[in-house]
Amino acid sequence: MLISPFGAAFIVKEYANMPSKTNRMRFFFLILSAVASLFAWRAEQTSSQEVTQRKKQTPEERAAEKQRVFEMQNEIAMKRQKKFGLLPANDDSEIGKKYQAAFEGFRKAAVDLNQVQMDFHLASQFPQSFKDQINQDWQQAMHHGFSAKASWLKAAGETFASDPDKYITIGESLSEMMLSDVELDRMDGWLEAAKSIVNSKKFERENVLRAATLIAYANSDFDFSEQCLARSEAFHSEKESKPWFTGEISSVRAKWERELAFRKQEAETNDNPRVEFVTTKGRLVMELFEDTAPETVKSFIYLVERGFYNRKSFFRVEKHLCAQTGCEKGDGTGDAGYTIPGEAKLTNHRDHFRGSIAMALGSDEAGRIQSETGSSQIYFAFLPMSHLDGNYTVFGRVIDGIETMNCFRVLNLADAAQRKEGKRPDSIITCKVLRKRDTVYKPKILAGKLPK
Repeated sequence: MLISPFGAAFIVKEYANMPSKTNRMRFFFLILSAVASLFAWRAEQTSSQEVTQRKKQTPEERAAEKQRVFEMQNEIAMKRQKKFGLLPANDDSEIGKKYQAAFEGFRKAAVDLNQVQMDFHLASQFPQSFKDQINQDWQQAMHHGFSAKASWLKAAGETFASDPDKYITIGESLSEMMLSDVELDRMDGWLEAAKSIVNSKKFERENVLRAATLIAYANSDFDFSEQCLARSEAFHSEKESKPWFTGEISSVRAKWERELAFRKQEAETNDNPRVEFVTTKGRLVMELFEDTAPETVKSFIYLVERGFYNRKSFFRVEKHLCAQTGCEKGDGTGDAGYTIPGEAKLTNHRDHFRGSIAMALGSDEAGRIQSETGSSQIYFAFLPMSHLDGNYTVFGRVIDGIETMNCFRVLNLADAAQRKEGKRPDSIITCKVLRKRDTVYKPKILAGKLPK
């Protein structure tokens, strides 16, 4: 099947942004063949734009130029699609067989997801019990799809690292897919594959090294992140600004050691409360830090048990930052009707890492954070964010389904202009407490009153 670069761009974008009742998960496999076309299209588009700007063309000339570029893009797409992720011909090595099995597993997961999606569309004609079963099947297929992708990434990285010259096509596929996934904040499962790409020195380019820098930073491998960042400096151009977290790596490394100590202790006691969100893009399971943010956890569980978060939208999803939900109005101005104490400045407060869950806060007219304005709005961090530590209460982390938060539609409905565009956000379908302690989970209210 031929996928034009324009179609490739659509696929990569919609893979992240599709609403719940459309054909979501065929993109797991299509993205493999489409992403190469996307980056070829970007480069070619830039070139064609520069040519067009230098010429004064008639409508006929512009039409001919557009057609020429389109045909060239399709030719590039066809050539690259034929070799995307493929083993060399007649490769019967053990590592090749292992890679091929992972590749086929990924392909089968995509087919299964497609079938479940077809059933999902038909489910509207059947009783609610059938709809519920289809939704459960979809959740399982989604989870399996993420796992299959992770297995493919692992096998591809190992295969390429074993002989970069022999498996250069797999390396090319990985590097291009890595660039795409980093743009979409899909950095889970990428660390070892990114290391194989960087260590091979076959793709020594600034954009590749910067992508690897971000993957390592997201996955708390700060040594590798600094290594990639340093190597990218040799290619630095004025057009490319340094990553915003460049000056934070050293401080975040120390905070990560502190966080690991917390997690080790929590693993030993194994009694932290847990909550599940089932969203339009999959399942999220959260572990809550009751020992370090007790008031925030009490309030959160209180609201979850009363179904407050059901049907709440992820009204603000920002690239390389966070996904925010829990607004009663869906535009960033709503809350639960009360506020609770801030706990970010306690001596045992937790810091922001990928998958951390924190309480959103308001600010005054001067833009100063108001620590006592926490209520129901929470956010999921996409990256370590040292600049927010000690200001926003981190009260939990995602322990299962972290890939889900990467698929939420990027938008900001707190912005009036975006609300007018009619963009539809992803949302929480249901929420429930999976376990809790023998504690009275009732908020300590500073202002307002509890919802009925």
